[in-house]
Amino acid sequence: MKNIAVFFGGRSVEHEISVITGMLVANTVNKEKYNVFPIYVDKNGTWHSDKQLFDADKFSQKEAEKLPIVTMTCGKNVLFRLKGKKLKELGRVAVAINCMHGENGEDGSLFGLLKMCGVPMCSPGLIASSTCMDKRFSKVVLKGLGVNALPFVAVKSVRELEDKKNKISYPAIVKPNLLGSSIGIGVAKDIITLKNAVNYALRFGECAIIEPCLNDFIEINCSAYMDERGDIKVSECERPIGQKEVLTFSDKYEGGGREFPANIDEKVSSKIKCLTEKIYRELDARGIIRIDFFLSDGKIFVNEINTVPGSLAYYLHTKTLKEFSVVLDGIIKFSEMEFAKSNSFERVFKSDILNGFGSKGAKHL
Repeated sequence: MKNIAVFFGGRSVEHEISVITGMLVANTVNKEKYNVFPIYVDKNGTWHSDKQLFDADKFSQKEAEKLPIVTMTCGKNVLFRLKGKKLKELGRVAVAINCMHGENGEDGSLFGLLKMCGVPMCSPGLIASSTCMDKRFSKVVLKGLGVNALPFVAVKSVRELEDKKNKISYPAIVKPNLLGSSIGIGVAKDIITLKNAVNYALRFGECAIIEPCLNDFIEINCSAYMDERGDIKVSECERPIGQKEVLTFSDKYEGGGREFPANIDEKVSSKIKCLTEKIYRELDARGIIRIDFFLSDGKIFVNEINTVPGSLAYYLHTKTLKEFSVVLDGIIKFSEMEFAKSNSFERVFKSDILNGFGSKGAKHL
């Protein structure tokens, strides 16, 4: 039976949401086909794994940090348990599923680490992940794809606002550049509230982006994944419904409503689904992603691309977790096949360049 590692938690302000996503996925993967290792990454970055991590009702961060420490080493797709100063092999990892929202997970860091260990992962690759995590850079890429995104101003300090004030209109939305889940977001209606919002956003990272606040807009979400045949499957559109002009963390996770499928014009819905598929394909994405859109005055704007969406957006693709288990099975199989294909490429190039290489040879490089 193949071993599947499910990573969740991490050093991120989205830690708690990641725990929910990870436990859901760990319990949903087909246990008749796979042996699942739930791997909890605590807020210090240490990895822990134990069967207790399947029980969401009994999860406690303090207790989880006492669970056995596990690790992997580059060049080996083996999960080890750390016992004192010794490593005990727990098993070879066939595939990993990334459920770590935000920094060190969603930004491509985990993908890169596991690639060096020889483990395929069910999520977008390093380039797609890091691109989508960085709001500034993702807008540049979207522009290159001919996809609408809101104009923005990026600042790393309040002092920079003076030089860029002519590019900012009010009301404005201020966001941390590298965060999701609506954490750190503020609305500015004048220079005083703008400075306050920027200072707040910079508590979560070194850069804040400022966008114009749209009038009479709604948010629409759409998700996509690639199945075991390599076909892109796109969900119906969803409309999250919040209590304020901008969706908050509370709206998303603590009681906000949703309309599914979204009650919008069929042509608009079709266009959003086509845009979702286009972005997925052009970014060469893998696994499940969710794209958040704005609809305003008949125009469609991409707000952000989530490469590790909450609960892996299962509710946009399936009605039950049993159905989602089948989706995960297909994604796991495709990840294995694609990784095997990538390993078939040449990694060795024979050369005599090192013959006689030494202190004298180094001078000519």
